[in-house]
Amino acid sequence: MRVATKGRYAVIAMVDLANHFASDQPSQTLASISSRQNVSLSYLEQLFAKLRQAGLVDSMRGPGGGYTLARNPDEISVGQIIMAVDGIMPEQQDQQLACHALWDTLHQEMLGYMNSVTLLSLLDPETAKKIAAGVRSGKKQFEQSVQVQSKKKITKSAEVKASPRAKVKKQPIVSSVFNWGSYLLKKKKTA
Repeated sequence: MRVATKGRYAVIAMVDLANHFASDQPSQTLASISSRQNVSLSYLEQLFAKLRQAGLVDSMRGPGGGYTLARNPDEISVGQIIMAVDGIMPEQQDQQLACHALWDTLHQEMLGYMNSVTLLSLLDPETAKKIAAGVRSGKKQFEQSVQVQSKKKITKSAEVKASPRAKVKKQPIVSSVFNWGSYLLKKKKTA
């Protein structure tokens, strides 16, 4: 069994996303992942298209958009990531060989091990504790933060409207020499 470079880079990128899962900015652009992990942006685009098709990541457009994990990191295994981008197949063996069963069993054991390792287990302990404490999925957290921000804007605008304002004397707009002359004459008469 061989894990190709695609699988390795996909796991690296997914661990990067998982590290930002509990942050205030759960969605990450591929450009930011590319610069942090030193992986080609076009290569990441290919990998994330397959990860999105497999339902492991969600994408969001617009300001603050990017990619987030589709599920909690403890629900995504390394085996799922590698299968999404590589589709691990056992190496072709001659069925007549006596040790074919050995290699097939080894393949199954390795795949079983990779399925038992979750993204959560690959994170630093501090981030893992935050996530284990019940942080929602990145997409839900992003959507909730957008709703909270819009509610704050609405309440601020309502507070501004509700606050009593001191009456400010309106100053006329002087847009020409003729208006300026009229303004000065009116001001002289009222003074």
